[in-house]
Amino acid sequence: MTSKTHSIAPSKTDFPINTLLIIAVVLQITWGLVPSASKIVIEEIPVELYVALRWTLSGFIFISYLSFTKSWKKISRSDFLSVAGLGILGYGVASLGTLYGLKIGGVSNFALLSALGPVVISSVSILILKERPNRWFYIALPLCVAGLALLVMGKYQVSTLQIAGYSALAIITGYTMEAIVFVFSKRFKAKMPITQYLGIAQCAAAFTFWVLQASYFGQFEQVHQLTQRGLLAALFVAIVACVLCYAVLYWLLSYIDGHKLALFDGIHAVSASVFGYFLFQEPLTPLMLLGGVLIFSGLVVGTLKK
Repeated sequence: MTSKTHSIAPSKTDFPINTLLIIAVVLQITWGLVPSASKIVIEEIPVELYVALRWTLSGFIFISYLSFTKSWKKISRSDFLSVAGLGILGYGVASLGTLYGLKIGGVSNFALLSALGPVVISSVSILILKERPNRWFYIALPLCVAGLALLVMGKYQVSTLQIAGYSALAIITGYTMEAIVFVFSKRFKAKMPITQYLGIAQCAAAFTFWVLQASYFGQFEQVHQLTQRGLLAALFVAIVACVLCYAVLYWLLSYIDGHKLALFDGIHAVSASVFGYFLFQEPLTPLMLLGGVLIFSGLVVGTLKK
């Protein structure tokens, strides 16, 4: 146990470690489709409306599952409010940052900047949860950072500093919030099922943004602007990314340390860039490709045993 008050040690499992690593890789490749799907949606409706819509759909799925299976677990009011607060911060507000970064900079730029995820989440996991990374992690992290630097430099060659700067600021803010939620979620794992945690957190985010829609944004009528293509993309994000992928992520967190699991975000960055290239003809430069190689190298080194 890394900390009695902040964390629960990864559980031992019958799953071979290689199987868990393959699942983590497939998860991030699937997640790599999300920026492209989200871009389709926010080209048709406002970002704030999309945030409310997608967390409503995914939260409803989790709540329906819990009700159907009768797997609700009684928790204290303080725990409920804490999870709801984490959901508003990590799923609601953080989504504004990442989605506006996507809207400003495009899919490939967003994907490249999402490589900051390993740096932010790993650092927060170590500082807050007092996790103890092995010596290979301190080699893997600089490789990921170097890969990120090359990826961003490559993007600057085909973009402007202003676009890259604004999108980077929005995405970094979003990922910082997500990192805090990611690491603090571990303290609730022994108190409720993963599905209950996600259902409460996502519904809280959805409720908050519908209240904001009613009181400030007033974008309800624009939901009719969604085409069939946009609706399918929104459903993909809500069902595959916000439900299945998040459920698998938190399941993996039971077996793999947060700082090590965070390294797999590099795969998300590379795969999302590739999808952006093929789906939206967004350019990939040699520096971007070299940065992807370094991120994968960091991934391999970071998962080595002590």
